[in-house]
Amino acid sequence: MKVFNIEGVRDLEELIEDVSQRVKEIEVVKLGETENLTQLLVFIRTAEVPHYHAEHDLTFILLKGHGELYLDGKREKLSEGDVAFIPKGKVHFYTNTSVVSVLLANFSPRYDGKDSIKVKL
Repeated sequence: MKVFNIEGVRDLEELIEDVSQRVKEIEVVKLGETENLTQLLVFIRTAEVPHYHAEHDLTFILLKGHGELYLDGKREKLSEGDVAFIPKGKVHFYTNTSVVSVLLANFSPRYDGKDSIKVKL
C-alpha cells in the first residue's frame, strides 16, 4: 500500500509499521495539505478525550485495528475499512480496542491542530 501526492510516493505500510511500534498513546503524521484540506495518519494506542472541532469537518478511514467511535451521543464499533464522517461542532472521540489503530484522517479546511475543544461528558 502506498500514498501518492504532489510531494511524491511514500510506502504507507512501512510508515504504519514503523510508527505503530513506537507510539505510546496518540501520534500524528502529516501526509499532505492544501489550503482546503489536511491529510493525517493518526495512531491511537489508547483513546482520545471527548472533543469537537468548531471550524473543521473530519472524515477518516480506519486503516488498521479496531475500536469504538463515540459521535454525538452514539457509539459504534469500527473495524478496518470503516469510514466515519464527523461534522464540525459534533462531540466525538475514538477508543482503541486493538494493539494500535491507524486512521487516515482528512480535515477540511486546512487543520493546524489547534481546533480541538475538549469537553466533559
